[in-house]
Amino acid sequence: MSTQAWFSIPLYVTKASGEVYDEIQEELLLCCNQKEFSQFENWPDHNHELSENAFGGNVLKDCPKFLDFLHVNLMSYLDDIGCQSSREYEISTSWFTKTKHLKCADLHDHGGSDLSGVYYLQTNGRDGNLKFSDPHRSYATNYIFQSVTNYDPKLPLEEGLLALWPGMIQHQTEPNMTQDVRISLSFNLSFRMRKDDPNFIFR
Repeated sequence: MSTQAWFSIPLYVTKASGEVYDEIQEELLLCCNQKEFSQFENWPDHNHELSENAFGGNVLKDCPKFLDFLHVNLMSYLDDIGCQSSREYEISTSWFTKTKHLKCADLHDHGGSDLSGVYYLQTNGRDGNLKFSDPHRSYATNYIFQSVTNYDPKLPLEEGLLALWPGMIQHQTEPNMTQDVRISLSFNLSFRMRKDDPNFIFR
């Protein structure tokens, strides 16, 4: 039997294009421009700015074009990983991020969420990549893992790019070394398990 990657991390990446891209950009920019931004209280000064009520609200409630785009790709992601469980979900939180000159996001995760995601609304392609921390890096002293561990893989910076990943995966952004402002949309999803689902565990 050939070698198999049993413990891979499923990260989904796609890009909006054509009319869909244009509609999403218009919708999200309108929503974003109506928000107030500030640095999160008690965070270091080098951190980015977040839209109001970042971790307690949902900026996407009035963005149907993006929600449709997200739903189609979320279902594709679940198909790719062979998900047989309930596909009912809710967006628990969503917010915009502005990353100005020399600002970044420190290493963190969204561990309380089943799935996290980002959509790049405005980027010049050089304003600070999103990097993921390989959860297998603690095994790097092992001879075999030295060959397969991917240290801090980076997500491409492209307007219209959407990425989805398990919420507990740690990630950060590199400092924005340009004079432009990067704007991204972040969100967290939680899935609802039904009692008739074979994977449901009653507590």
